[in-house]
Amino acid sequence: MLGKVSGGDVTASSSEDCVNIHSYSSDFLNGGVIFQKFRDEIQELRLEVLLLREEVNKNKQRIVSLEDKKKRYGNEVKKRVDSMLLLISDYGGSLTSSSIKAYMGLSKDEFYRTLKYAKDEGLIEVLPDPNDRRGYILNINLNASKKIIRF
Repeated sequence: MLGKVSGGDVTASSSEDCVNIHSYSSDFLNGGVIFQKFRDEIQELRLEVLLLREEVNKNKQRIVSLEDKKKRYGNEVKKRVDSMLLLISDYGGSLTSSSIKAYMGLSKDEFYRTLKYAKDEGLIEVLPDPNDRRGYILNINLNASKKIIRF
């Protein structure tokens, strides 16, 4: 009666009752292979976190630098607008765009950025030049004379 039992002779009441038990050798647990793997992974994660922190700090410095540059650039445009308003007022309150560009020594891009800022702030009126199809006549607004800053 107590002979060998084959796999076909054994039946289980339900699959949930069966537990898959793995037998680990004592060398595997005592040797710390699992723990060593965890330690290695934790060390890799630490290094990755340190690298990410360095990258975040570099990006923060870049952002601060770009914001400072933007502020400086805005101040430069404001100074050019003030200079342009002084120039126009010195020449009777009206000048052509080509004259202003030549007198101030501005590039095309610098001139149009300055012109846009002054126009958006309502400091000047921009009218088409009848003598030059592509040019403009810039008239200073009367209210703008109060905003001109003398150096």
